[in-house]
Order: sequence, then C-alpha cells, then structure tokens
Amino acid sequence: MAYSTKRFIIGPDDSGRRADRVVRSLLSAMPLSAVYRLFRDGAVRSGGRRIDGSSRLEAGATLDIRLPDTVEAPETSASREAAAADPRLACERAKRFSEIILLETPDLVVVNKPRGRLTHGPDGVDEDAKAYFADRMARSLAFAPAPLHRLDRNTSGALVVSASQAGAAAFSEALRAGLVGKLYLALLGGELAGTERWIDRLSRDDLKSRVSDEGAAAEAEAIPVAARGGMTLAVIRLGTGRTHQIRAQAASRGLALAGDSKYGGAPLPGGYILHCAALILPALPGGIGPLRVEAPLPPRAVARLRSIIGPSGVEAASAALCAAMHSTANG
Repeated sequence: MAYSTKRFIIGPDDSGRRADRVVRSLLSAMPLSAVYRLFRDGAVRSGGRRIDGSSRLEAGATLDIRLPDTVEAPETSASREAAAADPRLACERAKRFSEIILLETPDLVVVNKPRGRLTHGPDGVDEDAKAYFADRMARSLAFAPAPLHRLDRNTSGALVVSASQAGAAAFSEALRAGLVGKLYLALLGGELAGTERWIDRLSRDDLKSRVSDEGAAAEAEAIPVAARGGMTLAVIRLGTGRTHQIRAQAASRGLALAGDSKYGGAPLPGGYILHCAALILPALPGGIGPLRVEAPLPPRAVARLRSIIGPSGVEAASAALCAAMHSTANG
C-alpha cells in the first residue's frame, strides 16, 4: 500500500491543545479507532518526533500525519467551511454577526442575540460567527469560533462567542466554576411580592425542564421591579445555568412567564419576554477579562413592556439592573 505524509503548521489557536483532538478534527471522516491507531503506529509526528494523543501542540511547530493514499486528504476547519460556503451568503452572515456585537476582544466576543435566532444550528449565531472569523479560522487547523453557552431561540440578550482557543477554554472553565454572573429581565405571569431565592433541582423530560427531587441543582434570585395587570417585571440573577432554568423555576411557583405556553404561561401577543441583560466576568488567566457587558433590550421588547408595565416600570427595570450588576460584580 502506498503512503504519503501530510504536513501542517500549528497555529496560535492550536497551541496547547491535545494532539488527538486536533487530528480527530482534521480526519473527521475517519473512525476514532483508526485515528488512535495512527498514534500507536507512530504515524503522527511533531517537530520530527513521534507523539502520542495526549501530547500538547506548540505554535509554529510542524504536524506530520502519514496516511495511506486511499485516505482522503485531511481538511482544516476553515477549508471545510470554505468548501461549503456561498461567498455571498458568507458575506451576509459576517455582516449580520458584526451588527450584533456588543464587545470584541482578541479572545471573546459578546453579542446581543436577537429573539427568534438560534444559538446553534442552521442560520444560527454559530454559523454567523464562523463567517465573521473566516480569516482567523484560516490560520488554525481545528479551532472554530462558537457560542460558549446557550440562549433559547425566543430568548434574547448577551451571548459569549469564542474568538480564540484560549478564550474558549478560560470562559468555559469560569462557567463551570460559577464565576460568570448572568442577569436577566423576565416578564412573569402573576405577582411577585418580594425578592425570592429559588433553590431547586431540575430534570429534563420531553424537551422540558421540571422541578423534581432529582436532577441538577438550580439556583436563582428573583427581584421584582414593577407589577401591573397581574404580571411582574423582574430581574433574575442566575446562580446556575440550567436548560430552561428561569422558565421552569418560575412555572413551578405559579409565575410562568407571560406568553410561555410551553410552561403553562397565560397567552401574551408576541410571546414571552426573557432577555439576558448583563454578563459579568472576573479577570481570568491569560489576561482575559474582567468583562462587564450590558445588552440593551430590543426596541420591540421595550415598546411591548411600556405598553404592558408602563414607562415608569421600564425605567425602574433599568435602575434595578444597574444595582444588580454592581452587587454581582462586587459580590
């Protein structure tokens, strides 16, 4: 059988990554067992030396992979995207991403996700991010920018997207450690008499989250801002970030978001209002952060809230959000 060696140069966003993860990305069509056999057979080398899957790659070094000629040539994440991309559509996606940027650093970007747009998937924020960072992807073997947490399709607000591998790793670790502060504005159905601390366990069933005796711990603080017509506008400070957490915890207390039919909310023209209004991130290793970003409510949501709660309620929400941001950043 004939063999040939494919050579790649390790880019900045591949530096420090495990070799097996990069090679798995390059050879995405190859079974995992075959990928790891390459390491066992000494077919993967860096800097002229045989390496194993756990080896950490260094920027500027070579990565050589010896493959049978029958195996399709490895493709970088950027080349796969370029092969599938319509140039006109890619330009439109990059522009659409640029229009929602709130803050951009070399490692992280915070965008204000519109209501109705997916975080991941067809026509999602992730696809727009890849188009926007096409040049950066071209300098990497395996890194692709992507949202680092999730907002539901009909939830708007602050969403963090990786701009580098270092940013992705640092933010994800901070998220796991509970160091990322998240503040939401939510229109609850029912009256919230005073600030409440919600501590539950949530389980998932049939694409819904439910408060139960089992599942993952879920904590939040609900701060009422204004009430009118049997509805309460509240600031929600998340202590954890579970799927549908606010929607499920509010519903379990008879406060399902107005318009959230999935969780039993009363009908509301235009659907529910849930907006990630602010993100607070401390200083992280590698000089990443601190970040304190406020995401303005979409104009349509502002108009709806003025009609439902009244202009004074919207102003009160802005003041309450500022106070919550300050206490979160200093807490």
